[in-house]
Amino acid sequence: MDFVVPLEDVSVPEKKQAKFECTITKDVAKVMWYRGADIITPDQKYDIIDDGKKHILIINSCEFDDEDEYTVEVLGKTSTAKLTVEGIRLKFITPIKDQTVKEGNTARFELELSHENIPVTWFRNDVKIHPSRTVLMHVDGKKHVLEMKDVTLDDTCQIKAEAKGIPSMANLTVIEGDAYFTIKLQDFTALEKDELVLECELSKDVDVLWYHNDNEIKPSKGVTVRAEGKCRILSIKRASKQDKGQYVCDCGTDKTTAALNIEARHIKVVRPLYGVEVFDGETARFEVQISEDDVHGQWKLNGEVLSPSADVEIVEDGAKHTLILYNCKVPQTGEVAYAAANAKCSANLKVKEIPVSFITPLSDVHLYEKDEGRFELEISREPKNFRWLKGSQELSDDDKFELVVEGRRHALVVKSARYEDEGKYMFEAEDKRTAAKLVIQGIRLEFVKPIKDVTVKERETAQFRVELSHDNVPVVWYKNEQRLHPSKVVHMSEDGKLHTLAFKEVTIDDTAMIKVEAMGKTSEAMLTVLEGDSYFTTKLQNYTAVEKDEVSLVCELSKAVAEVKWFKDGKEITPSKDISIQSDGKKRILTIKKAAKSDMGEYSCDCGTDKTTAKLNIEV
Repeated sequence: MDFVVPLEDVSVPEKKQAKFECTITKDVAKVMWYRGADIITPDQKYDIIDDGKKHILIINSCEFDDEDEYTVEVLGKTSTAKLTVEGIRLKFITPIKDQTVKEGNTARFELELSHENIPVTWFRNDVKIHPSRTVLMHVDGKKHVLEMKDVTLDDTCQIKAEAKGIPSMANLTVIEGDAYFTIKLQDFTALEKDELVLECELSKDVDVLWYHNDNEIKPSKGVTVRAEGKCRILSIKRASKQDKGQYVCDCGTDKTTAALNIEARHIKVVRPLYGVEVFDGETARFEVQISEDDVHGQWKLNGEVLSPSADVEIVEDGAKHTLILYNCKVPQTGEVAYAAANAKCSANLKVKEIPVSFITPLSDVHLYEKDEGRFELEISREPKNFRWLKGSQELSDDDKFELVVEGRRHALVVKSARYEDEGKYMFEAEDKRTAAKLVIQGIRLEFVKPIKDVTVKERETAQFRVELSHDNVPVVWYKNEQRLHPSKVVHMSEDGKLHTLAFKEVTIDDTAMIKVEAMGKTSEAMLTVLEGDSYFTTKLQNYTAVEKDEVSLVCELSKAVAEVKWFKDGKEITPSKDISIQSDGKKRILTIKKAAKSDMGEYSCDCGTDKTTAKLNIEV
């Protein structure tokens, strides 16, 4: 035995399939595979295929850790080759580190990768982080930075940076600091007799003092001061010119200031708001221009006043007023309203679901009959509705199909595939579809019970049986590599998976190698015929002769060394002047030199364990 085609080195991209293949000179049912010195057995990582003289090792979804030398061993001989996995061997040169900061300060996380131009995704408690007014992301070659400004106690979390599936994690701990204003007062312009509300919010619940033009404000009939949790609210019921000025809210460790303008004039909208449509997670921008450049306005979304925050930015540039909404979500869909004195306008914000798309669409599946087939895909987001179809028929979990959902990954498992399962399979999510074919390559035939050596005596029946793994598979029988055909002494039968070959009345010459072949696979066994008792292989034949002719009665034994006796009509014949008895190898011959009417009768040749008889007729 030797290798016709030995193993060759294999190089594949990361996550792809590697295949080592060899061909040997002799059919061997099974070989041993090794990774280094470790024996390989079939599992999710490895598939082993033995196909006569060809033997294959398949390594699925290759990782860098799979690089090694792989060896096949057959009957004491080996062949070795090396697996190389291609791709970027990315690693964190400097991972992110735990940060502890006080409320109101900036938390900064830095990392350095081994390669440039590698995108990094940041997560907060496994939720993807998007840039906003308080969240900044920087990239400088291999270095990546995440900055979180004005942090609060609620920002305590786990931060994760992920690059090409490799994570680096650190904890952000925000400790309590001095009280400060998380939402500050905003400049505002109102009309006389309007009700005014000045609001701010603290990082913690502490007492505050309100001031108007440096004079402490005391609650009165027209002015109320109240606290709602961390919110501090100053309300003026009917604004007048004397309420104009600077307002301050002071908590002792921080203060916030706003200018209040009271106008009697008429403010007009020069350029109104226009509706905006964005996808979930995108940024929406609204702009309005009013007739005056020294008037402060107020923005509302679905009736609620907006203040600057991580996802809300408000810009006043003279007469132009801008609202920027970061990381928009579908529930925010509704009316955006702007008001500055008596100038008011509104427009609609529509936040749409990101369209479904297939990150990994379906691909064709090729497999053997009775194997398990698996269609897999990855979708961009969890769809509102989805279904699997074969042709136009919707599929559900049953004995034949299993529907698997793992987050954004979906799979359809086809159990014990048959030819009738072939066809086009489709995954439909909302208004998007992906399809692939299931192709049955054939059956993976195995000899459940191969043929076995048989030893019989001469004249007995030798029988060989083989059981296959599948029904309706034709087999071919061989004797010493010569194909056998049914005959008087050779019988072949089939019963489902069971196939039988029978030799009747075997002789010593029938000793041979018997082989059965099915779909290129073979099984061999030895037929051994042992010597038995003597018997007649060629029997006497009835004969009609003419008077005075020489008559020879001939028969043949299974052995050359065997004594016989001749009889006529039951009486033993002895040689005489007219009758001779001869032996020629296995042949036994009785000769009557001149046949006469008296020689008519029944002649027998008896070897003790067998007898042959024939009639002799003499004509004139």
